[in-house]
Amino acid sequence: MKKISILTIVFAWLILLNGCQDEDWNPAPDINDNIGAVTKISVNPSKNFFNALNPLASEEVEFTIDVDGFEVTEVSSVDVMLTFTEKDGTYNELEDIYEDKVYDAVKVGEVTSFPSTFALSAATAAESLGLDLSFFKVGDSFNLTFPIHSTDGRTFTVALNSDLCQQPAQPSFGGCNVRWAIACPSDLAGTYTVVSNGTSTDGCPSPATLVDYAYPSNITFTALGGGRYRLNESLGGQYIAWYGDCYGYDFETANNISDVCNVISGTFATAFQESYSVTGTVDPSSGVVTISWTNNFGDTGTNVYTPVN
Repeated sequence: MKKISILTIVFAWLILLNGCQDEDWNPAPDINDNIGAVTKISVNPSKNFFNALNPLASEEVEFTIDVDGFEVTEVSSVDVMLTFTEKDGTYNELEDIYEDKVYDAVKVGEVTSFPSTFALSAATAAESLGLDLSFFKVGDSFNLTFPIHSTDGRTFTVALNSDLCQQPAQPSFGGCNVRWAIACPSDLAGTYTVVSNGTSTDGCPSPATLVDYAYPSNITFTALGGGRYRLNESLGGQYIAWYGDCYGYDFETANNISDVCNVISGTFATAFQESYSVTGTVDPSSGVVTISWTNNFGDTGTNVYTPVN
């Protein structure tokens, strides 16, 4: 009986200890304790990049910052953290290429009242990074993140995309990003006609070479911001002409391009699952865009897009 009594007491004590541990040492999470805050950013469209055609000393980006604590979290301040990416800043000996170099984030400001307008000049960015302003070049890019500090001592650092920032669908943590680059003004949005020249290496299409092929439909350049555009047909209709009858490729191929100081770049993909880089130029006087490409199969093409006035 004595042994049974001792075991019973020990067993009861373990149950009690485990219950206390669940309640006191490792309490179940309360969703209300985990609700954070989010920043809401509105960028000034006339100050959303550093214009390479102007003296950089006069360039700045500007945005309005507000916060939302979901009526639970009270925000005391928001840090403004800058990450700088130097285009082709590091030489990769193994690959024999230059790769972008990403610098550690630095604090460039703090916001304590909301909403507030914040401006960051190129000169301040350079000083904060410990660089000379002349170090910056076209293609270098910048990214701001916004760690949020609450009055109860918490910090939220997870950056959300702009859609979630504007209309958070669930309790969120951290803030939006503001991205920009050193670039030239770009205004390619609109409607174009396209004439193409190219050669297919596939044995099916006839003719395999297209000369001054005029695609029958107009092409739309849709602005994505920051000199980026979406083309609803990026191959000048050549894939449709070559591979429509052969392989059923009778649909348009949308892809994105970037315009940096009248130099076009991008990475195209097709329904054949291959991808490849493209190059091109913009004629600033006529607005004509010329894009050349070569795919993984050895097909080549040059598309000349002329604005429709």
